[in-house]
Amino acid sequence: MKSLAECIADDIMSMIIIEGRFHPGEKILNESDFAKELFVSRSTFREAVKILSERGVLIVRHGSGMYVSKDVLENRENRFKRYESKIDALELNEIRMMIEPETAYYAALRASNHELKRIAYYGQLVENKIVAGVTDRRTEEIRFHLSIARAAHNSFMDRLAPTIFDAIDKSRNVFNLEEVRQGTLLDHRMIIQYLNERNADFARTAMRSHMLRGIQALKMER
Repeated sequence: MKSLAECIADDIMSMIIIEGRFHPGEKILNESDFAKELFVSRSTFREAVKILSERGVLIVRHGSGMYVSKDVLENRENRFKRYESKIDALELNEIRMMIEPETAYYAALRASNHELKRIAYYGQLVENKIVAGVTDRRTEEIRFHLSIARAAHNSFMDRLAPTIFDAIDKSRNVFNLEEVRQGTLLDHRMIIQYLNERNADFARTAMRSHMLRGIQALKMER
């Protein structure tokens, strides 16, 4: 069972990696304001900051404040751009299929209840946009998949996932096909259900089905 401080550390990490609220080198909110926003005491917040400092995510500068480490995402934008023009959407999504089903498997085993609620929250945001007929749901899709990756609690995946999920942007036109949109609704619901049930094998299968649906749509568009 994770401590409250560890859960808060995960929340802050999600604000950086999933939501993009704070960027490398950027100063975050002061201790008092941030603790109030997260509904925790300042002592609990300090424990969370200590955890992230030890992980190299946050840098505390006494008299100045707290900053996101400049290399927390390992310059993922630059590394991705180096290969972006050479790899098409199909290849990128094939890479996702190699990785994401196993990520879902471990997320089912390792996610905290707090993380499962976060995954369901982002899944609901995607569903709301699909039901409303909104075509641009890229941000919500990325956050949904990244929240699952974070819940797998694998440090390598933490660093790799943001780069891979930029591939969603390359596939956005295909993913707006009606058949894919409706399939996404079903897939996400099944993934969330199996994660909540802690059924790792079924979560893996549901994610694989979700990945295959996108790949098949990309192949049909060629």
